[in-house]
Amino acid sequence: MVSSDPSNVTTRVLQTQSAAAVHKKSFWKRHRINSGLAFVLPAVFVYLLFVAWPIFSTVQTSFYDWDGISLQREWVGFENYIELLTRDRAFGLSVRNNLIWAVVTISAMVVFGFLIAYMLNQKLRLRNVYRTLIFLPTTASLVVIGFIWEFMYRPNGGIINNVLTLLGLESWIKLWLADANVTIFAVIVVAIWAGLGVWVVIYLAALQGIPRDLYDSAAVDGATGFRQMIHLAIPLTMPTTRALLILGFIGAINQFGLIFLLSRGGPYHASEVMAYQIYDLAFKTNHAGYASALSVILLTISAIVTVVQLFLIRGRARLFG
Repeated sequence: MVSSDPSNVTTRVLQTQSAAAVHKKSFWKRHRINSGLAFVLPAVFVYLLFVAWPIFSTVQTSFYDWDGISLQREWVGFENYIELLTRDRAFGLSVRNNLIWAVVTISAMVVFGFLIAYMLNQKLRLRNVYRTLIFLPTTASLVVIGFIWEFMYRPNGGIINNVLTLLGLESWIKLWLADANVTIFAVIVVAIWAGLGVWVVIYLAALQGIPRDLYDSAAVDGATGFRQMIHLAIPLTMPTTRALLILGFIGAINQFGLIFLLSRGGPYHASEVMAYQIYDLAFKTNHAGYASALSVILLTISAIVTVVQLFLIRGRARLFG
């Protein structure tokens, strides 16, 4: 006869729940699964779906001759890589342009970004206004920036050529976006103008983190403002510079937007970078396999640059001086 005592029923329910909890706990312990893993699984899933799988698929596609549309693909092995590295003149030009972009933009960003931040860190009238004006271009859409500068660079009616004419500098007038010798540098100027504000803000934050007592001690020892900058501000902001170098190199290697908006890689590949060449090969000429091989090379270069710079930072190697 089954007991109908409520206390016995409650006891059995509690025992059942306790046994289930112990079994659940033992499952996690038995499989050595940390409960924190459950919180990162969604992020891991998103990473595998949108990062790891596309990379794997791109590497796989790079070994085929494929137009990106049809179901038929022809296995060519390493032929795409051999063609890129040995016979493709456009690839060589794109690598050169990426190197020019990286060297010029990063050098300008470091020098002007630090100097402007150092000046804006001083006690100046309307200092907040200057800070706002410096940062303002970074808030604009890339499309808006491209439209504005395309108008400024126009050979007929463009602001830049009109100003040069008014100043009597007609010999400086160029076809800024159609001259193979100057187009890449014209686009680089736009990139510096659009991105300098971020570097200034980051440097400004680093400078404001330096204790004021250090400046006062340097002043007592007879160090002028220039010497304080050389021997105090620059060394103490070096970790910030190193971090910005990594971000700058990766950004320069993967540059695409301004090239697409202003020059379309022209004239005759003179301003084409690797990212734009990938777009051109994949979506204009339908060489998806060839574009995938170039994507793999670009990813490899980005990874090498990042690893080398992280190694230098860990080894406390000085990147300047």
